[in-house]
Amino acid sequence: MPAYVHVNLRIIDAAKQAALAPRFQAALQDAGGRILHFGPVARVLEGDEDPLPMAGVFEFPTLAQALAFYNSETYAPIKAERQEAQQARMFIVETPS
Repeated sequence: MPAYVHVNLRIIDAAKQAALAPRFQAALQDAGGRILHFGPVARVLEGDEDPLPMAGVFEFPTLAQALAFYNSETYAPIKAERQEAQQARMFIVETPS
């Protein structure tokens, strides 16, 4: 069952974000993931809390692969840099079987 990592973010250091983006993309692809969307939030439809201005959706074949990527040694240094480059909210959903 596919799993989708959703991230809502604000870039706080554009230079750091630009430097880590190619490494993130390569690590994501190596882990079996792919980027479905990364860009500005188009419109708020519901809710009291304003979203951060950017959003990303990353697809993995399974929840286990998504979690393995997030907790991997490969992603750990990228995650540390990402946390310096952006303010983010992140969660995973899994499609039903």
